[in-house]
Amino acid sequence: MTAKAPRFAGVGAIGFAVDAGLFFALTLALGAPAVAAKAGATSVAVVVTWALNRTLTFRTAGQGGRGAEFLRYGAASLAGALSNLAAFVLVAPFDAALLHAPAYVVGAAVGLVVNYTLCVRIVFRREAADGR
Repeated sequence: MTAKAPRFAGVGAIGFAVDAGLFFALTLALGAPAVAAKAGATSVAVVVTWALNRTLTFRTAGQGGRGAEFLRYGAASLAGALSNLAAFVLVAPFDAALLHAPAYVVGAAVGLVVNYTLCVRIVFRREAADGR
C-alpha cells in the first residue's frame, strides 16, 4: 500500500455510495433484476471514480491524455467490476432475505482491491511512481 491508498479508499467510498444508491433504487424502487441493476450502477460509479481519482488521488487532471487514461481506467475497472460481480453472484443466492446487502459488500471489497492494484500498477503508474 502507498500513501495514495487512503485517498483511493475515500474515492472508493464515494463510488460505493453512488453504486449502492443506484443499485438499491433500481432493485427496490423499480424492480430491476439484481445483476442488471448492479451492472448499470457500476457503470455510473466507474465514471465518477475515474474523475475523482484523477484529480484527488493521482492528481493528473489537466495533464493531457485523458482519453487514453480513461480507456486504461475503464479496462482496469472492468476487471474490478467483473471480480466484484463474480463475488456478488457467488453470495447473492444466499442473502435474498437481506436484500443482497452482504453480496454487495463482499463484491465491493473484492473490487476495491483489484481496482487499486490495477490503478497503481497500470492506469496511473507514472503518476504513482512520481509521487503525484
